[in-house]
Amino acid sequence: MSKSNPSRHPHAYSHSSPPDPLDTKSIDLSSSHITYQHKTYQHKTIADADKTLNCILDIIAEGSWDWDGKTGRVVRSTAWFKMLGYDVGTFQQNVYTWENVIHKEDYDKVMQSFEKIITRKTDSYCIDYRCRKSDGSYLWITDRSKVVEYNPDGSVARIIGAHQDIHQQKIAQLSLFEQNQQLALGNVTLEKLISIKTEQLEAKNKLLEEKILEIERLANTDSLTNIANRKKFEEALNSEISRANRYEHALSLVILDIDHFKLINDSFGHKIGDQVLQNMVSAVVNNIRDVDIFARWGGEEFVLILPCIAIEAALNFSERLRQLISQTELSKGVYITCSFGVSEYHNTDTVEDLFHRADQALYRVKNNGRNSVQCEKKGMSQLQTLLVN
Repeated sequence: MSKSNPSRHPHAYSHSSPPDPLDTKSIDLSSSHITYQHKTYQHKTIADADKTLNCILDIIAEGSWDWDGKTGRVVRSTAWFKMLGYDVGTFQQNVYTWENVIHKEDYDKVMQSFEKIITRKTDSYCIDYRCRKSDGSYLWITDRSKVVEYNPDGSVARIIGAHQDIHQQKIAQLSLFEQNQQLALGNVTLEKLISIKTEQLEAKNKLLEEKILEIERLANTDSLTNIANRKKFEEALNSEISRANRYEHALSLVILDIDHFKLINDSFGHKIGDQVLQNMVSAVVNNIRDVDIFARWGGEEFVLILPCIAIEAALNFSERLRQLISQTELSKGVYITCSFGVSEYHNTDTVEDLFHRADQALYRVKNNGRNSVQCEKKGMSQLQTLLVN
């Protein structure tokens, strides 16, 4: 397969303006807060510089990334994908890709390091952690990053970093540390340490891991609809609020309630009622994004978290879902309608504030005839309403 032109690669880096080739000193551009360091290359055109840079990025083993704080866009090099075994360009260019591959045991310390650089407590960081590969295994990497541009107000505008594969040396270090501890305590001999590396033990560890994952899945999943349960929703909402604060992203919450669901159970029986719930959930799941979190709050009430979605877009999206549900035959001859309450997160909100405003909007819908979408914005006395045509 022929390799595409690096300057045209969808994940290629591109310079916005070339430095003066006659100036060999550092240049401080105060308007953009960018400092050009020592020059290894003296390119005549931007295209030449782009070609050289992207060829280097394709060749080196380290995976590089470039975060734009203004847009939230993250550009990753070809080596970044190859290091983790993913096809180039598989993921969307946002921070969710990075956060979702971080090992859960390393996540908090990585976020603490990133927040220090975002809040300007430091202008760089270097941290070791594990990233999930395409085959489900984890790779130890060293992540080095540096702020290269600030906004006029002093906030971080751009960060560039690189991931280096340190898996073999890290595993060796951890193994040596464990052996030294065990030998120091006198609990095991060298012969027993060698026996630990048997296939039988590896198989048992794998089975145990699968059991733990299954228990965790059952604890976080609604058994009837197979979506997140109330416990998982509450954890996810707290996590998304932290993320919204960290990146200053929009965040909206939707509560939806099936209208007169008791009549369905009374008229058709609970088996049909369960089927209606399952098919309604499938219809919603097939029409939301991967980053959205849909959960069953209880009974016929459901909740939907919409990261990076402001209130107007959340209202329009909820209206489309309302129409979709009302037009879908969920069991033979059975149609339903739903009522929606929508709220948007503000950085002074508690979880209770955000949920209360959505719940109040839903209450208004039910009092005004059901089967509509309403929201209550913080600080407003009037409801913005999308009424059924």
